[in-house]
Amino acid sequence: MKQLIFEKPSLAPLPNRIGWTFFTAFFWMIWGYLWMPLVTLILWAMGVMAYVGYGEYNVGQEWQQLGKTMLVYLAVIATLGGSLLGWARIEFMRFHNVNRRTRPEQVSTEELAAYANLPATDLAEWKNARRVVAFHDAHGHVIRGETTVPLHGGNTEKIYA
Repeated sequence: MKQLIFEKPSLAPLPNRIGWTFFTAFFWMIWGYLWMPLVTLILWAMGVMAYVGYGEYNVGQEWQQLGKTMLVYLAVIATLGGSLLGWARIEFMRFHNVNRRTRPEQVSTEELAAYANLPATDLAEWKNARRVVAFHDAHGHVIRGETTVPLHGGNTEKIYA
């Protein structure tokens, strides 16, 4: 029996193999990262103090640095938000009370028939039918249509146009 390609990874193209290898490795790293709290708890229970040096930092300077960083973040957020609000205001001024949505012109059955290269009588019949099956040529042009007219009792009579 011929083996499937996923049972023989060597048959897959090289870019696909490399891509899926990185994809798999990335999600294995995420999965491992999710276990870190449990690993840390177990190590802490065993007496391993990996983060002892954390308390030696100067807390006052950290808060000052955090405050400066937050001010920069706030300035960036205010600039981006202000630019979006300004853009929205400009667009509102440009298009306020301007209705650019207009209905397309009505197309008569004769114009549509001339465009589709079909008899106008057939199109008029299709327009009033409950169900029309359109047949197309290789280029997507309608070549004929088939309508069904419901009769008593749910039977249908086929009428070919």
